[in-house]
Amino acid sequence: MIASLFFDMHLAGGPLFMFPLTLLFVVNIGILVYVLIAVFQKKQFNTYWLEAIKQIGALAAAFGTWSTIFGLFMAFDSLESSKDIIPFPVIMGGLKVALITVLWGLVIFCLSLFAYITLKFGTRNLQS
Repeated sequence: MIASLFFDMHLAGGPLFMFPLTLLFVVNIGILVYVLIAVFQKKQFNTYWLEAIKQIGALAAAFGTWSTIFGLFMAFDSLESSKDIIPFPVIMGGLKVALITVLWGLVIFCLSLFAYITLKFGTRNLQS
């Protein structure tokens, strides 16, 4: 059920904007797994990887926001050029779809920041 909801949101948000966000999420998960393996093996790791987790999360938030603004710009351009009266529920549905990218970007950012804070303060003696 969750996979179906995620897939539907991914399609509704548009692959042009959702694919890069999902790619950033997957890269961040990969870095997180790398750091966690180092932690569990009690090996030192470079703090560069912690900063990468945080910065990739910030990039996801910025890209999600940019995508939403771009989508709203295009939607308002279409509304402006329309000769017909567009029903209010249609406009609200479009606004809901436009917010999917910023929502997904902020989810990625929050998860990244949580991982960063947890690893930063939980692994002080393993960082180099």
